[in-house]
Formats: sequence, C-alpha cells, structure tokens
Amino acid sequence: MAEIAPWVWHHRGQADILQALSLSSDRLVAERARADMVRRKILFNEDSRASASFVVLIRNREMNEFRATMRQLEDRFNGKYHYPYLFLNDEPFTDEFMQTIAASTTSNVTFALIPRDHWSVPDFIDETQAAAARQQMAANNVIYGGSLSYRHMCRFNSGFFYKHPLLQSVDWYWRVEPGVDFYCDLDYDPFKYMEDNGKLYSFVIALKELELTIPSLWDHALEFMLANNITSDLMSFFVTEAGGYNLCHFWSNFEIASLNWLRSPAYDEFFRALDHAGGFFMERWGDAPVHSIAAGMLLNYDQVHFFDDIGYKHADFVHCTEMATTTTSSNLEERNMRCQCPIKFENFDNSSGSCLPRWKSYKPSAWSNRDTREARRLVRERKRFLISHEGAHVAERRRWYDLFAGDW
Repeated sequence: MAEIAPWVWHHRGQADILQALSLSSDRLVAERARADMVRRKILFNEDSRASASFVVLIRNREMNEFRATMRQLEDRFNGKYHYPYLFLNDEPFTDEFMQTIAASTTSNVTFALIPRDHWSVPDFIDETQAAAARQQMAANNVIYGGSLSYRHMCRFNSGFFYKHPLLQSVDWYWRVEPGVDFYCDLDYDPFKYMEDNGKLYSFVIALKELELTIPSLWDHALEFMLANNITSDLMSFFVTEAGGYNLCHFWSNFEIASLNWLRSPAYDEFFRALDHAGGFFMERWGDAPVHSIAAGMLLNYDQVHFFDDIGYKHADFVHCTEMATTTTSSNLEERNMRCQCPIKFENFDNSSGSCLPRWKSYKPSAWSNRDTREARRLVRERKRFLISHEGAHVAERRRWYDLFAGDW
C-alpha cells in the first residue's frame, strides 16, 4: 500500500504484478509468472480490456458489507478481467479498511477522499431554508427526508463523482454499493459490450421514484429542455399522456455507463441548472431520476442497455434474468450453471412498481421542442387546477418548496 498523493492510497494487485512479470525479458521470470497466473486462475490481457473502473462510494463502517459484495463480483466476473476499484469517502479511510479490502482482490485498488467542495452545501443555498425543508420532509415521513448526508450523496453522484481527478483518464465506470448481491456468472466483458455496441448507459432495475422527493424536478427539467431545444427518441419513455413525469427511472445503485457522456458539456449544463435550482437540498432529488431524465434528454433509445443477464439484488429488490427464473428443462442445466437466484425473494421485474414492462414495450418516439412546450402547458394547467381545489393542509405542505420552485 502506498500513498501516491495526499489522502490517495494505492495498492497494486497481484494480477497487475504478475502480468508485468509475465512480459519480462528474463525467460525464467516470465515462465514462473505465467505459471502463477494459471495457478491463481488469473486471465489478464491488457489490450482486450476497456478503459474502465469500478467506483464505490463507501464509509469505513460498511467494510464487511462490501467484502461480501466484492467476493461475489470477483467470483462472477472480475476474477477473469481484473478491472481496478476506486473507493471514495468524504472521510479518510482507516488502515484496517484499506488493508482488508486490498486483500480481497487481485486487482489494483485505490482509496481517495472526495474533494470538500463536492460534498458540501454550496453558497447559493439558503441553509436556514434548507434545514426547514428537511424538517418538513421528515415530518411528512419521506424516507431520508431529514438527512443532509443523503442529499450530499445524491448531489455528488449526480454531478461530481465523474469529475474526480482519479477518473479523468477513465472512459467507463461500474457503480457498486456495499451489500448488493450478484447472482449470475458473466462470461463476457460488459464494458467492452457497451463500447463495441454504441451504448452509453445501462441498468438492471427500473422502478418509480417517490413523488414527494422530487416535487419540482420535472418542472425544471422541462425548462431546461425548452431552453436547449432538446430532441430525443427516448424522452417519451418518461412522460405521461398529461405531460408529467411518470416517475420511472433506472435505479442507479447499479449502473455501467460512459464517463465521457457524463463529462460532456450537455450533461454538465443540465446538472448545473438543476444544482442552482436548489432541489438537491430544498427537496431530496435523487441521482437516479437525474441520470434517467438526462438520458431521456441527451441519449437515444439504442444507446441505453438493459443487462438482463446480470442477476442483482439491492435491499429487497431483485432482478433475475428470465433464463434463470424459467423452469423449462431445455435451459435448466444452463440456468443452474450460470445463475443462483434467491428463491425467497420475488423477481421485481413484473411487480406493479417496476418500469421494466414499459421499457420492454417502448417504441422509440421522436421528441421535439413542440412536445416540451405542450408538456409544460399541460403540467401548468394541472397544477393550477390542483391548487384551486386543494385544502389548507395540502397548501401548507406545498408552501415550503414553492419558495424556490418558480412561477408554476
């Protein structure tokens, strides 16, 4: 383990060391390294890999949760490909955390601090109003409604993680969270699949957002679309017939995506517009709807991929490939070899809160500025109607975020 910059620690994995030794001009050294790679089942070919990294936002206390996740990820995929891990924290990692995690993989591992300005309340936010908003959301029993740290996390994942100095030379990321499970063996490289097939964003679970966390997000998204003449064949996936946001989003605790897309001027401009609108702190905007709406605006349908063959669980939400949940004898052997999906958890894909059926039936449809204007008109019309018919208690609940939401 070596400190390569202030609060940046790097551990060079055995796979990287043996790969270098296997290319040695000393024949005996090279042969021993190759034999060791075979013994350890290390398959390593730098030329066949994408420029990619796992990105893990984590706290020291989550070490054991992540060790279990990492073991599955290594067994199912990365033990063959040896992509590096980048661990990020707003507090310094402990020696125990770094040494334990580094010992859990043969890949390169880097531990780094999040820059302070990426994890703090910006100057343009009224902290008194923001505290009042958290208090109101907590009173309304909104999950994480009273949490400031959760808001920092959502804002960081929405607009800052891809700006971290250690990711500037990396093209692709796979976000991994502590405690998630991976159920299926992967015999191919998802990064290379994305790269070779023109994909820029991917998901495994799609579900509906809690509306109380994002009361004005769609309003601000429509304003941005109108100002920037947004056209896309994916935007309609997220829009109701009444012009509103249908709350569908790609759950971002799993995502494999292009860092170059997130670093693009278009995405950065969208994030900055949302950031200055204040909703990360005055409401509780999550990075999942932000990423999803951005994909709807800036990507086309064929640039987004659903990884059906990656079995996955986050909390009690499970996606397991149709192949793994089908019991026909024709695929039983393959199913048992490739996937071990839990019997006690229901596959979320076909649940009422899942947006996957909508994704599977969605037909790409052109979206233009005319559609944005009509959506905005319908949303404004509906809001005026609701306000004129709401009771006093509803008006009080709305008052706290109307302070910054604008003239709607």
